[in-house]
Amino acid sequence: EEIEEIEKNHLEKPELRLAQKALAHEVITFLHGENEYEKALSISEALFSGNVKDLSLKEIETGFKDVPTISIDENSILLDVLVNNNIASSRREAREFLTAGSITLNGEKYTDENMVINKNIAIEKQVIVLRRGKKKNYIIKFN
Repeated sequence: EEIEEIEKNHLEKPELRLAQKALAHEVITFLHGENEYEKALSISEALFSGNVKDLSLKEIETGFKDVPTISIDENSILLDVLVNNNIASSRREAREFLTAGSITLNGEKYTDENMVINKNIAIEKQVIVLRRGKKKNYIIKFN
């Protein structure tokens, strides 16, 4: 009966991916337990919503383990970070990304090219998740 309900809801609103979520719940719970499923769910929701500031340092390390990591000096200028780490190919392109609102740090949009990046905006004063557009993510760590 529960499966029929999931199937009915899935057919009505396939964009919600209810069947896939139910399958993921069953597989992860079976293999790793409910607690690990809850962790995976919270990480994936934060990643897809862009709301990474709610994650812990450990959750970021787990959820972004395959994402390029950049090391910068504290108090670096945002424009320089974008260009010097090949996130943007030039200062002009970096300015375009900033003007378009394509750059987020821990889920917050930044448009000021002269913004100073320091540990005060970092998660647990250690890492920043920089996102360019919808799919390009980078982890920033401090030297």
